[in-house]
This record gives sequence, C-alpha cells and structure tokens, in this order.
Amino acid sequence: MTISEILHATDVNLALRAGTKVGAVDEVLAQLHGDPRVKDWAALREAIIARDAPALVEGGAGICIAHGRTPAVGELVFAAGRSRDGILCPEVGTGIRLFFVAGIPSAVDSEYLRLVGAIARACRDPREIDRLLEAQDGDAFVEILVEAADRLD
Repeated sequence: MTISEILHATDVNLALRAGTKVGAVDEVLAQLHGDPRVKDWAALREAIIARDAPALVEGGAGICIAHGRTPAVGELVFAAGRSRDGILCPEVGTGIRLFFVAGIPSAVDSEYLRLVGAIARACRDPREIDRLLEAQDGDAFVEILVEAADRLD
C-alpha cells in the first residue's frame, strides 16, 4: 500500500479556514464524508476527535497527525489539509500548518505505521515542508509526499 493509494488528491484541502486545532482536524476529516472506504463517518469522526492528537514541530512547521482505530472504515483512509497562516497551538507554541487524519481498520497496523512514518520523515525535512506549503493543488501535494517517501525510505 502506498501514499497515493490511500491519500487522494480530492482529500487534500489546501485552504483550511478553521481557527482551532480541533476545528482544523474536523475540517480535514469532513473530506472523507461520502468516501466509499468509510462505512460509518460519524463513528470515524468520533474515534479521531476523541484522541485529541498532539501537535509537533517538524522541519520548522507545526504538524498534526490525528488518527483513530475503528471498524467504521473498511480500508485505511487518509486526508490532509494546509493552513496558510497556521493555527496557533499552545502545546507547541507555534502555528500548525499541516494536518493529516487517518482512519485505521484493525487489520492494517503495519501499513498504517509504515505510511505515517513516511509522512513524518518527509515532514522532518524543511525542504519538503516548504514544497508541501507551496503545493498548488491536491495532486501536487500528494506527489510531493510520494516522492519524499520514495527518496527517504
């Protein structure tokens, strides 16, 4: 399983409007509403929001990877979002610019960890962060992650 198989360009929002971390996670998560891989969107949302994913600073930018393990998804699903100005997060003292959400069925533990690891490695590289922050559309955003994962694996 690859990043491009689970993160679709249509599930990338490059203009988040939320003003809080939870609001941004919710806004990114909303992109998965109606996705055929999601069996119960409300249960997926509950599993992800309940975890209160921590924010961290990587590559000079705040990122948040929110996830939930739940039978509400039939396959691993990802969505992503970008905030132009960053959403202030007291736990890291800076604005969060990149948000990722994942719904994880029980059967794909190793795949999830491998893919999240690839995204995290890409986000540790300031050059890749800059590229993600400048991506013009969802296709470019996904392609940057795919290229970085391939190069850093």
